[in-house]
Amino acid sequence: MKKLKALIIDDEPPARDELKYLLSEYEDIEIVGEADNGLSALKLIEELKPEVVFLDINIPKINGSDVAKHISSVGKLPYVVFVTAYDMHAIEAFEIGALDYLLKPISQHRLYKTLEKIRTFYKDMEWKQQYNPPLEFENKKIEKLAVEKNGRIKLIDLDEIIFAEAYEGDVMVKTKSDNFIYKGTIKSLEEKLKENAFFRVQKSYIVNLNKIIEILPWFKGTYWVVMDDNKKPNTCRQISNKRAKTFAGS
Repeated sequence: MKKLKALIIDDEPPARDELKYLLSEYEDIEIVGEADNGLSALKLIEELKPEVVFLDINIPKINGSDVAKHISSVGKLPYVVFVTAYDMHAIEAFEIGALDYLLKPISQHRLYKTLEKIRTFYKDMEWKQQYNPPLEFENKKIEKLAVEKNGRIKLIDLDEIIFAEAYEGDVMVKTKSDNFIYKGTIKSLEEKLKENAFFRVQKSYIVNLNKIIEILPWFKGTYWVVMDDNKKPNTCRQISNKRAKTFAGS
């Protein structure tokens, strides 16, 4: 595989030097530039077209989150890896579409795992380009969701989710074995999952279509959706006739 071009964005020179040193151990990573603020970062991304950007969050002029949002809105390379001293931004990072999140000081082992992930994603993309030449780089599709439990951040696979329910200003996400909190609204989660197998059956609930056991007629044009969770009897969610018709046609 050809060398992957990397860009380092951090307003602290020692932090940039440390990351450059760690990355120098890998022959397939080429550092093509560095910047100390978000405005310069956007210019370099446009000029150098790197495959991966190592991006601090607390940088001047344009913060790292806004730089990442711009990259995500374009929907093409580079992949973004956040590098920061604070774990409080982890959920936001994955919400934006970051490939990974590294906490300072960075360990060589943790960096290795990140680079393996980048290589895997890039090889998949190269394969798609080889067999679909007219296509440009495809949008980065969300495969995991960042959630919280007991003050800790966890990334869960989308196919683990059974349903999501609006809960005290946030969203409770139910898996087969546990419950988690998604820091956002049910509407924002619906938007995030719209390219995947999820459906908003009513105002407060989103269900995984692959986890539905059956749909039961009720009364006055309503239905119950029976979900495949670990409750006995299985969890049911009521939907109106209008939503049921839309659901049936989806």
